[in-house]
Amino acid sequence: MKELIGFIAIIITLLLLLLLAFGLLRVALITLPACTVAISVMLLVLYLFRTHRIYYLNSHGALSRILVVQFDGQKLHWEMEESQIELYAKAKLATFFSIILAIASLWLILSIIYEKGAFDNLTRLSSHANMILGYIISGIGVIVTIIKAKPGETFKDAIWDRGSCLVGQINTQLERIHELRSLETSIKSITHQLKVSFPIDFKTEIQEYVNNHKNELLSDTTGLNNLIAENIKRAQEDRVSLEKANNHYRAAMKLYTIVAIEVNWTCSMPLIKEMEYDYEGLTSENLKSLLSNRKWDDFHDVVKEIMKDLQQLRELAIKYQETGTNGYKKETDEEKAYRIMEIPPSASDEEIKQAYRELALNYHPDNAERTTHGIKKLAEDRFKEINWAYDFLKEIRNLY
Repeated sequence: MKELIGFIAIIITLLLLLLLAFGLLRVALITLPACTVAISVMLLVLYLFRTHRIYYLNSHGALSRILVVQFDGQKLHWEMEESQIELYAKAKLATFFSIILAIASLWLILSIIYEKGAFDNLTRLSSHANMILGYIISGIGVIVTIIKAKPGETFKDAIWDRGSCLVGQINTQLERIHELRSLETSIKSITHQLKVSFPIDFKTEIQEYVNNHKNELLSDTTGLNNLIAENIKRAQEDRVSLEKANNHYRAAMKLYTIVAIEVNWTCSMPLIKEMEYDYEGLTSENLKSLLSNRKWDDFHDVVKEIMKDLQQLRELAIKYQETGTNGYKKETDEEKAYRIMEIPPSASDEEIKQAYRELALNYHPDNAERTTHGIKKLAEDRFKEINWAYDFLKEIRNLY
């Protein structure tokens, strides 16, 4: 509006200078009030029309039909339906009425001025001719103003400004969306470790809400914030459950590794086949589907059963090694030390040291801090065996 007023002032000044050059300045000065009133009336009509349109946008939900809002997972992005804007921002009727009222006000004011005799003796022409010149001068001002005002474009800009303002307010009020995004990233990280196809898609749910409640959303974000809060609560519960499942699963896989070492040393095919069966259970898609379907209790029950079977299997393997079956003689301490260190008797001194460093790192009790008590106890026992075997080999081989 300020730019338009400034433009009109410049046009009027230039017009006065031009008329001064042709000796018509006195006609222009008398016509100026009428021209000013006509332009003001015209701009007032356009302003009232624009105000009505903006009010209609807010109160009747027209903006929700024009706006297309997209959610990218972090914030809302919006754009306008050009075809809808063209229909809504049509200002031909308002422009026509504003011009008619401007001409009517010109005619009324100039007629009064003419009757008062203000057009007499202004130029060499008659007073009637001077009034016609006044009409022409004022008409030029009205035409230039309506061209510069561009009512249709002005209404489009108003719609864009209103849409930008509303969506900006919505994004400002959706601060917790970043918390939801962080939780989603965390859940995806855990499911990647578990190699599980876990269903999580908050973006689609929120986008559907935006599409279905766009009109209410533009005036109040309470509903969307409640939806985000519900998603955050559900995501927090899912993350906690997945973390527990991940810890439990890792504990089971660690126990499997420990037991597999014991069983492999027995060379017993029945025990080895039992180990393979347990491994198939741990890596089964049926087990992983329990997580995807959020059947947390069933998942934990299955893993606990597998861990129980593994612990029993380890006890059998240890008993098998101690008694010696199938004609195998009981192993000596030296053979036991090499078996525990997982190296052959022909290993060099450097290979023994390297094997100790790797085993001590893998079976250190600190690695089992977040596992079950049973797994931690197994890790401690295994660590003690490794230290005993290393000390024994150091003594018989004079390692320092």
